[in-house]
Amino acid sequence: MLNGIDTEGLAGAKTAIRAEPAAGLARYGVQLDWKGGTRIEASTLPMSVGGDAIPRAFSWTVDEPPQLLGQSSGPTPQEYLMSGVGACIMVGFVVNASVKGVALRSLRITMGGGLDLAGFLNLRPDAQIKMSGLTYDIEVDADADAALLQEIADLAFNFSPNAMTAVHGVPVTGSLKIAAAA
Repeated sequence: MLNGIDTEGLAGAKTAIRAEPAAGLARYGVQLDWKGGTRIEASTLPMSVGGDAIPRAFSWTVDEPPQLLGQSSGPTPQEYLMSGVGACIMVGFVVNASVKGVALRSLRITMGGGLDLAGFLNLRPDAQIKMSGLTYDIEVDADADAALLQEIADLAFNFSPNAMTAVHGVPVTGSLKIAAAA
């Protein structure tokens, strides 16, 4: 174990996924329930990795600040998006540092991003709806040279599923179901 990562277990997982690619397929889900105003309660649904079902029992609140019609009872959707991207990069950094034998004393990622509300509010045709971009800064304290730490940072970003989803996008599809009247 290094940095809390079981590197032998990781090697075993890689071997298993090479032998049976379906063992490396993960499925995730969340459920969102409106609680009035801009407040939303989100909760995890069971996930799976390969053929293993994994119960999940986490919930959190999403809300906007008063300036955006909310009550600041939780982070905004954009803050959750940034935390998901940053956390995924951080996991990759810790795992890659561990595989390369680098012990970490501290690690911090700071994320930033911007949004033109005129896009969301459909006020101008030239205002984009999506965020204008995401930035991240990694601050690390470890006994390793700058070149090795940069290599680890590059691997963490380039193999981060959440970062690559943000960079390259994925299809988003949806449907509408009308609830039956009670």
